[in-house]
Amino acid sequence: MQILLLILLAMIPLTLSVEIVGLFPKCTYDSSYEQTSASSFKPSYCAAIDVWSRHCVAMFNAAIMLANQYNIHIHDENITGSILRTNNDENGHASLNLLCQYITARRSNIVGIVGPASSTNARFIGPFAAHINLPVISYAASIVDFYNIQLYPTFYRTVSSDLLLARTIVQQFEQFKWKTCTMIFAKNDYGYGGVRILSEGYHDNITIKAQLSFDGEKFHADLKQTLDKSQSRIVLVWADQEETTNIIKQAFKEGLIGQQYVWMTTNKVIIP
Repeated sequence: MQILLLILLAMIPLTLSVEIVGLFPKCTYDSSYEQTSASSFKPSYCAAIDVWSRHCVAMFNAAIMLANQYNIHIHDENITGSILRTNNDENGHASLNLLCQYITARRSNIVGIVGPASSTNARFIGPFAAHINLPVISYAASIVDFYNIQLYPTFYRTVSSDLLLARTIVQQFEQFKWKTCTMIFAKNDYGYGGVRILSEGYHDNITIKAQLSFDGEKFHADLKQTLDKSQSRIVLVWADQEETTNIIKQAFKEGLIGQQYVWMTTNKVIIP
């Protein structure tokens, strides 16, 4: 995070005061959730997100503190940091609206953005930041599309793109001599991006026999029927941590976790 901040400082325009905005996820879980949903995974997932988010915020605050401790200034002005909490369950418009309102209220002293955490939010915020000439450095957005410097000329990230993840999956398939899979993916930029990478870039290595999308709560088709009809026993889940957890939970409920299928996920599963 300290390196990330120094990169931002090298790119920001000159201004009378310096403020860097950090976009970090918040958990939507509350005590009423247990009465309104049958999912027992939600509290555990939110606890994990809260820990991860707190760590990210702590690193952001530490970077701001160190910048001032070592007298890293712009026009003799101290560097300040502000934190906005975003909801990754919402579409990108909500996060963009939150950022626009904050920038409007603060006027000209915003000189850089750290975040957001999701690729969907970054897709909206990236072009907006470029339009007002603000650099954006995300610590989590990973879809390949962000390589497009025409659409995202001021967007940078500190994590590898999903292309590296796809290569790792292909290597795993080659190691075990697998050729096919059933792919379950999230209905968002991250999930669709994974399908596109494997379908377009690695179709000679992996054949996707069946596809099943998941919107966070339900599948677009019957999970058990899709897996039973598929010609592959390998199930690849390309989704974020919460969605992956809910997908695996549903698979457990329908008796699909066991010797009949081999499951691979791109994110860890939170099980209480």
